[in-house]
This record gives sequence, C-alpha cells and structure tokens, in this order.
Amino acid sequence: MNSDESEQFMDENKISKLSPNDERYPERISLVRKNLPELYHLGSLTNYDDGVAVVGTRSCSKFGEEFARNLGSELPANGYKVISGLAKGIDTFAHAGCIENDGEAIAILAWFHKLYPPQNKPLLDEILENGCVISEHIFKPEKNTRYEFLKRDQLIMSLSNLVVVVESKSKGGSKYTADEAMKKKIPVIKCKTETDDPELIEGHKTFLANGAMEATSPEHVIELISELKEKKEIQSKNNLDDFL
Repeated sequence: MNSDESEQFMDENKISKLSPNDERYPERISLVRKNLPELYHLGSLTNYDDGVAVVGTRSCSKFGEEFARNLGSELPANGYKVISGLAKGIDTFAHAGCIENDGEAIAILAWFHKLYPPQNKPLLDEILENGCVISEHIFKPEKNTRYEFLKRDQLIMSLSNLVVVVESKSKGGSKYTADEAMKKKIPVIKCKTETDDPELIEGHKTFLANGAMEATSPEHVIELISELKEKKEIQSKNNLDDFL
C-alpha cells in the first residue's frame, strides 16, 4: 500500500502517528529497539504506566479461559492496565475481563488493517472507550509477516512492568515474550493450569524451569505483583540511602 492509502486509512479511522520525539511516545520501547520505530496509535489513552501483559495460547482450556477473564478483571481493580495482543484465546479473555470491569486496556497489533481475528472488532471498539491500540504498521507487510507477530510480542513485553502467562505450550509467541522479558529483567509469572492437554502441562513445567514464578489464582497473581513492587521500592530506597 502506498503512503496516500495509508494516510487515507489513518484519517478515516482517526489513527495518529507517533514519532520517537513525540511526547506521547512510549519511552520503554527503547528496551527492545535501538532504532526506535514510528508507531501508530488509536484511542484516548496515552499513559502507559502500570501495565501488566497477559498472554497465552490461542487454544486454551476452559480453566485458562476463566483464569484469564478473572485476571483481566482483577488487574484494573488493583490499578493496573491490561496489555495483550487481541489474539484468539487468552488475549481475548484477558481483554474482555478488563473491559467488563471498566478497566484500561492496551491492545498491541501486528497491523491495523484487516484485524485478526475479525470477530474481535467489537472487543476492540470497547477497548477504545478507555484504552488504546498501538501498532508498528497500518497495513499488513507484504513479506515476512510472521516476524511482525514477534515484533508485536516485543512491544507487549517492553510496555509491561510484568508478564503473566496464563496457559502456553513450551514453544510459540508466549514463550518468546517471556524469554525476552527475562532478558530485560522483567518478572514473569506463569499461572497454574488444570487441563489434560499434555502440551499445556509440559509448557507450564518449562516456564517454571526457566525461572517464572507460579501463581495458583488471579488473586495470587495480584499478591505476587504487590510483593515484587514492595521489593523494588525497598531496593530503590536502599540504593538512595547508599548514594546519600
């Protein structure tokens, strides 16, 4: 697509372009990109603080669905934004739980045009009531599109103070997101699963073996986040005391 078509699509959908020197540009993107990309933004939300990524498999169990939805509701009740990719499965249920509790959600897309999955368009519209949508692209790139989903996962991780994986196999986008988060010293929580699916069971073991913390319920996730926040505040105070 040419630039005129992009501009027309942006105008029609009220999408704005964020250059790296824009005051609304998310500073945390520098965690994953040396050369900061232009981003595209839709929605009124421009404060990206206190974001928690909730990610997981598209093929989740009923237990995972309920866990993601309840966690999506618990996070805004405790002052956190829900960040996810609006994909089928865990992403969808986490965003839905957030919206049901009038929370602020941030959806990170691989591209704006031709939303995938298309049935999530009503959910996207609800996200925009309090939150926002961000992408690196207006239109789907013509080549190497699978890498755009990995780049989307990078953005999800970089904007988040913490990554929560609800259900996941031992390989795939959620694993990539968690691995990248750990490289940047961003905490990762892996939620307990109750399923007969051997791939999800093996995935859970893999995440824990790689250093993720285990949470047994949405409320336990909130407790772990509070503990991590308190620990970080104590460390910051100690560092300040040492400096003084």
